[in-house]
Amino acid sequence: MLNSSARKKNIFFVIMMLLLLLPFKVLSEVYWSQGTEENKDGATFIMADGSAKLLWRQKLGDWVDRNGELFGTQAFSTLDVQDVDAVRKIALDLTDLVKYWISTPDSYHGLYLKDGASKGSVFFTSSEAGHLEAPFLAIQTISGIEIFEVVKDTSLHASSHNSLGHQKRFEVGPETPTLIDFNEKFLRLNNSEIIKASLYLSTTDRQFGDVQISAFAVAPLAEPDEITHGIAWDYPHDQNLIDHPDVILAEQFNTSERLFGLVEQSDWQKSVSNMSGANTSQLVGADYNKDRFAPFDGHALQIEFNSKKSLGFTGHYLFNKLMGREPEQMYFRYYLRLGHNWRPIQGGKLPGFAGIYNKAGWGGRAIDGYNGWSARGSYFLQASSNSKFHGAVAIGNYVYHLDIRSNYGEGFSWNSPLSLLQRNRWYAIEQYLKLNDPGKDNGQLTVWVDGHRIFNKTNFRFRETTQLKIESLWLDFYHGGTAKPKSTYYLYIDNLVIASKYIGPMRKGARD
Repeated sequence: MLNSSARKKNIFFVIMMLLLLLPFKVLSEVYWSQGTEENKDGATFIMADGSAKLLWRQKLGDWVDRNGELFGTQAFSTLDVQDVDAVRKIALDLTDLVKYWISTPDSYHGLYLKDGASKGSVFFTSSEAGHLEAPFLAIQTISGIEIFEVVKDTSLHASSHNSLGHQKRFEVGPETPTLIDFNEKFLRLNNSEIIKASLYLSTTDRQFGDVQISAFAVAPLAEPDEITHGIAWDYPHDQNLIDHPDVILAEQFNTSERLFGLVEQSDWQKSVSNMSGANTSQLVGADYNKDRFAPFDGHALQIEFNSKKSLGFTGHYLFNKLMGREPEQMYFRYYLRLGHNWRPIQGGKLPGFAGIYNKAGWGGRAIDGYNGWSARGSYFLQASSNSKFHGAVAIGNYVYHLDIRSNYGEGFSWNSPLSLLQRNRWYAIEQYLKLNDPGKDNGQLTVWVDGHRIFNKTNFRFRETTQLKIESLWLDFYHGGTAKPKSTYYLYIDNLVIASKYIGPMRKGARD
């Protein structure tokens, strides 16, 4: 008859054999990313997904406790790991947490391990080390033991802005939590059949003091606000929207028919000042059959990027020209579509409000509160292959404000899945900007995508004098940075509106 030690060894051997029979890794659909090994663009202590520009709510990640409380203190389970400086297997009880995930729809976003009470740290072998030492989830049911592999793991170290998800070990310590993601097939199990669930970890020979590991659930992303309709909702297809007393400009980029079927180009350029002679743009409509283009509402303005230059288009809607004065707060909305061949090699610029006065707030021309400011839109590179949002393009703002320690602007992600744009799709992008009162940090920038408010920052300092106003809406479409594109690709804009009140998405029909 086998003694207790021998039985444990046999059980462990069976588990290892089952693990070796598992299929090759599959990419999980949790929103935080391990990142690519080359670019190290996954989760860090600031970012949940570096390539998708999704940030944690607070540094070192977001978790939910056993009471469903964000950043709560009641762990689902804990485990004391004594400092014995030896390689060994340990098991953390995850029964309650696994049952929580299975019984709560859409709650599974991965495991969050942190040091619960001690000041030590311990290193474990990661999933990159191979099956024999890799961590795994073992679930004992009334039918037997099922094994679920760890598909990704990463530590969030407070001193590293690069993701650590491709190292062969991960750390759990006071300022170093770890995220773990399992093969999600475990979610198909029935809670009534589960007897016990355990996470098996292999320690390394690196441990510094005793550690108490606490298990939490990775928190879900924040839900966006509900859709808010604005003044455009009463004007289907934006027709006659210009008649609204709060609308400054409503441009649809449409052509018009003249006698004998001749097509007359739109005169939209008449409202735009300071356009560059290097602009590459044209109006395209339903008869345009390249780049998988589909019109939004009649014709649209196509803007080309190519390998000869970084600039696609630049021009300003000057408020003195549009309304006879420069405001201190304003809204604008436009529809944006990234073409099928969208292939930038650097991030770049998109439209936004500005007050540069040909002095400061662009191109490394530092601002001092008296010479200018700007808050252009921006786009980033496509999310990488290990991201749930692979291929999507994060957009945000590139702002010259007074609290940056650089001659250049600061990039802000809008930090929402709704700001991760897919190619070949139209999006309603709306921004509201209010300048700060001189001497106060109460400047505001608010963003809506398709009518959902997703970004609202209310502590900007743009200026130190009321002489600086909102000079223009800057239509800036720029690649970089400094590098030029390597290929030709396009974006499209349509139905641009500037107003002193919230505009909202366009209504396409009377019954929409």
